[in-house]
Amino acid sequence: MSMFCRRGFHTSPIFNKTFSSVSTKLASYKPIPKPTKEIADIPTFLKKIGRGCQEFEPIYENKWENLFTFNTKVLKEKGVSIQQRKYIASQLERFRKSHTVNEIKLGKKSFFGSERHRAENIAKWRIEQRNKNK
Repeated sequence: MSMFCRRGFHTSPIFNKTFSSVSTKLASYKPIPKPTKEIADIPTFLKKIGRGCQEFEPIYENKWENLFTFNTKVLKEKGVSIQQRKYIASQLERFRKSHTVNEIKLGKKSFFGSERHRAENIAKWRIEQRNKNK
């Protein structure tokens, strides 16, 4: 009984193979949304999401279907960085679900560093400032 509980059916190669083929088939059946008034074509979509995605416009060959059918593997083969691939994929999913599509700015680090070391860095900075003013 303990071996059954530990191993379970989810680790069998047959299950994994079947599940992966089903998930890829489901991903290919996602509907391709129609262009809207705000986002009429690929260049406007890439410009609206920002973060320098306009440079990837030639990859999609100006075909609306390519924007939604190219997955991250295809984008990787075409030379798009991992951060850009994830960002484009998330924005495409937002557009597919009829959410507003806007640029999501990258976060900035604080001058004093991460949250974990911020108090220590502020203390060191104040000591340096005191020593400068002497």
